[in-house]
Amino acid sequence: MKQLKYNRELYSKVALIKAAYNFTDRAYIHLDADRDYYYVLLTSKEGQKEILDNEFENEMLAQSVRHEVYLQTKNIRELMLARAVATSVVAPQNEKNEVDTVIEKEFSEDEILKDWFDANN
Repeated sequence: MKQLKYNRELYSKVALIKAAYNFTDRAYIHLDADRDYYYVLLTSKEGQKEILDNEFENEMLAQSVRHEVYLQTKNIRELMLARAVATSVVAPQNEKNEVDTVIEKEFSEDEILKDWFDANN
């Protein structure tokens, strides 16, 4: 079992959880915290390579950067999505225009309800 300690001022809870999740296939992971630090207890699973301190620290840094980029680009992503959705909305047409463009042909029942065999034999 290995215990790692991370300063809460440097890393977010989100980065810690995501970093830990990336190693759940290789180790059993327990997370804890006090006022100043996050604590990570790693117990390697049977037959799995031990997770190195540097390996977990690199993942913490990578997840911290991803989270920061997410926060910094959130507004632009929401704006782009809103614009994309707004341009795909189909506005209802004026009823008068619809009536003008629809050509209706009147049919009699006798014309429509003919037996095909009677008409073609």
